[in-house]
Amino acid sequence: MDMTDLDLNAEDIAVRDLVRQVVAREVAPLARQVDEEERFPLEAIRTFGELGLIGILVPKEYGGTGSTMQQYAIVMEEIARACGATAASFMTQVHGMLPVILAGSEEQKKKWLPAACAGKQITAIALTEPNAGSDVAAMQTLALRDGDHYVINGSKIFITNGSVADYICIFAKTDRNAKHEGISLFLVERGTPGLSYGNPLLKMGIRGSNTAELFFTDMRVPAANRLGPEGNGFGIAMGALGDARISTAAQSVGLAQGAYDIAFNYAQERKQFGQAIYGFQAVQLMLMDMYMGVVSGRLMLYQLARMIDRKTRSEYSVESAMAKVYCSDMAMKVTTDAVQLLGGYGYIREYNVERFMRDAKITQIYDGTNQINRLLMARRLLKRMKD
Repeated sequence: MDMTDLDLNAEDIAVRDLVRQVVAREVAPLARQVDEEERFPLEAIRTFGELGLIGILVPKEYGGTGSTMQQYAIVMEEIARACGATAASFMTQVHGMLPVILAGSEEQKKKWLPAACAGKQITAIALTEPNAGSDVAAMQTLALRDGDHYVINGSKIFITNGSVADYICIFAKTDRNAKHEGISLFLVERGTPGLSYGNPLLKMGIRGSNTAELFFTDMRVPAANRLGPEGNGFGIAMGALGDARISTAAQSVGLAQGAYDIAFNYAQERKQFGQAIYGFQAVQLMLMDMYMGVVSGRLMLYQLARMIDRKTRSEYSVESAMAKVYCSDMAMKVTTDAVQLLGGYGYIREYNVERFMRDAKITQIYDGTNQINRLLMARRLLKRMKD
């Protein structure tokens, strides 16, 4: 039995097999090149769009397929199993549409979602600032109303897809004196006067994904491009980030699975002292710890996805944070162990496991650091106990 089956239904397996075939043909052969050239995987995004995979969470009336969170998790895992950078670019394309789904008017949804679902427009979501990462309320980007426009000044950093995006969901303060309640959200199109980009940010991992610094200088944005009412941006961000965390959990499971695949196959081929190293008990124990981590992470991921699909709770902040933290910590351990198991070869780029290890590290940092997510879980669990 395929170790990724785990009680999947026929439709889930069909989606997984389709993505696996596409990834084997379009993504895996280019993964090392994408990493070394730090090249945005635009061709893969276009292909995923043509197959309807980008719009997997978007309702059919806006160009999506209206599928399940379970199937989205499967798609994410299969992409990350071959290339973490392509998975990061793909999930950001999905994340950039989530605020529109959550808070957009009917007109905004019809305008912005179909082209993004088809992969014809690249999206991004811009929340983080140099002095406002985990402390979202400390953001300094300011949007002031001027007639039927807003004038936005400020900057954002670490924005995935940032300098290649056709439109960006940008969070800004519309009330400089308020905290979370002063944050609003705007859709900003590429080419808007006053929007500029910093030099490309050169990263340790997921190097093929585009990560940019954005600058806004007297940038005029139509009021019609505001998503939801003024002051509702933080609520939209938290709703979108809840889904973003399941993306990171799925990416983490995929990275761990990809590294495990390489280590498992290597252990059967590499010979020392007259036998394959898989025959040594120490190697078997190491591989089984890795295997248990991957399967445990997948079980947690799929359970969260099914809870969301079945709407078994009113909100999933604890469960999504828990899956993100566990799966990303697990991915860091499994990929590091894979490098260790391959020994000197694990440190060589040709064998790819070092790429999986570098890619895995960011999963512990973005979409809320694991330390912040642990605090979130503690506070939300306490509140649940009191309710």
